[in-house]
Amino acid sequence: MVLKNYRTLVQSQVWDGTSQTITTNLPRDFLIQRIILDLNNPSIACTGTSTLVTDPLLKCIDKIKIVAVGEGSSRTIFEVSGKDLYHMNTFDYGSACEDLTVPATTTAGIAHTGWCIDFRCNRLDNDDFSVALPSYLLSTLQLEITYLAPSATTWGTNFPTTLGTFTNTITLIEGIPESGEDFSSSPLMTILTKQLTGDTTTGTDETFDTFFTVGALIRRAFLITETSAGVRSDTEIETYSVNSGTIPLMSKILFRANKARDIINYRIAEDYDGSYTVAGCTMIQFDNSRMPFIQTSGGLRIGGLSTVGYTTSDLPFLANKNNASSIIRRIQETIEG
Repeated sequence: MVLKNYRTLVQSQVWDGTSQTITTNLPRDFLIQRIILDLNNPSIACTGTSTLVTDPLLKCIDKIKIVAVGEGSSRTIFEVSGKDLYHMNTFDYGSACEDLTVPATTTAGIAHTGWCIDFRCNRLDNDDFSVALPSYLLSTLQLEITYLAPSATTWGTNFPTTLGTFTNTITLIEGIPESGEDFSSSPLMTILTKQLTGDTTTGTDETFDTFFTVGALIRRAFLITETSAGVRSDTEIETYSVNSGTIPLMSKILFRANKARDIINYRIAEDYDGSYTVAGCTMIQFDNSRMPFIQTSGGLRIGGLSTVGYTTSDLPFLANKNNASSIIRRIQETIEG
């Protein structure tokens, strides 16, 4: 039985509002199951009444990245933008894990948001340490966050030009292995982002051979579709398909129908922007989100699609686009080992 340890680190990231990357060395003591980030500025004002863009403030968090170093090699195991992680959290927990408060007037107010980096197969089980990160086996474990300055594209009109200090607090939810427990051979979960741009055709399937990263077990891929101007939209893709070689795994799935399945599978509440889930977001799922482990004769194993032995083109993603040059982005959750 893994004992639990909860701690908010004394060292937080202090962002001065300029474009910069801040790196924090995470402690390497136990099994890291979750990392909760809380970004807060107690007093900030716009230079005038601001018309906020889609995902204001969230767009200022360009990249949240975790890099592990062990046995002489470096490995990125998590890389997601602030806006995408915020919406993926909404799927995993039924609502965002922290509120999004963005001042839009000249009256000083709180700017706040937050995220959870989750290394669990079962997001409903607080005792799931099956793929928790054994930080004590690593030489270095770093949290790198790339911040962008507020602008017309990351905040809105009349964005703040004087930010003071944002504090990003880091809280770890960890497990303490008991004597005799060995996690050195536990599977590794990676959660990584890839972005592609569609061509100028519409009304027919466009094939993306490099959409998925193959060679291991894929649990799911969070799909975000945006207009060519970078605005999340449910109408960029009409249908999508996924093939395994010549075998169709998902055939011309209506984008709206897949979002209906998201509500059934994830119990998503209405999003802050009034969409029935989160505009432009849906989940391509190869596992069972409610029962992520499969009972076999050899015991429990993690569910998903094994792509061991696949080449890149063996798992194509096909999108029937309504608009030209759509931005198509996925966050793939992969299990290795």
